[in-house]
Amino acid sequence: MTVQHRSIGQVLDLLKDEFSDISISKIRFLESQGLIDPERNQSGYRKFTEADINRLRWILEQQRDHFLPLKVIKERIDGEDFEEVDGRGESGEDEAAPRSRTSGRPNPLDTGAVSVSLTLDELASASGLSRSKVVELEKFGLIEPLDDGALSHYGAEAVIVAKVAAGFLAHGLEPRHLRAYKSAAEREAGLLEQRIMPLVMQRTPKSRKQSQDVLVELINLGSELRLSLLRGALANHTANRN
Repeated sequence: MTVQHRSIGQVLDLLKDEFSDISISKIRFLESQGLIDPERNQSGYRKFTEADINRLRWILEQQRDHFLPLKVIKERIDGEDFEEVDGRGESGEDEAAPRSRTSGRPNPLDTGAVSVSLTLDELASASGLSRSKVVELEKFGLIEPLDDGALSHYGAEAVIVAKVAAGFLAHGLEPRHLRAYKSAAEREAGLLEQRIMPLVMQRTPKSRKQSQDVLVELINLGSELRLSLLRGALANHTANRN
């Protein structure tokens, strides 16, 4: 069976709707870093097979959805246990993004992000923030470094917070303004802890499972209540007017 090949321009057209930041220069850069290795024809033009495209799609997903730096992605590709099946796992599901199977809604305790450890500069690059803004986020308690020695490293949760904060900053807010969200989250966490603590203290597998189920349900309810209250508070600005 003849293997179908695509040019780099055709690959760009195929993926640009799914990955808005993709470009020919980015594809070339990923090749220069050893992450993809398309064939070349006699004229030196790249020829991408379906396997090449699946790998490229997987790499872009790891960057976009799980905030992985290229170094970590390269290590995973080079690892002995790396499997390239449709750019995902054998089941076709993204193994890095577990979901709640009971409610049909995402489990709020699952960030969908794999374990990462980024330096300050890597976190700034992953989030699109300047180094100084990342420092401000830490100053105001919105992100915390991992406890892994003298050199600060940041985990997946910090990447999520930094990327969300970048969206706020794009609208003119500053890290200090986001402290209100931190304070509200801490108060809500304290309330939920009071509810699940009796289950946690039982220290049995069943009670641990129950505490997790209750916590997930309460977090989801809190999200719905918070959104509804926010809509009510902003009703004067969101109501349709003739």
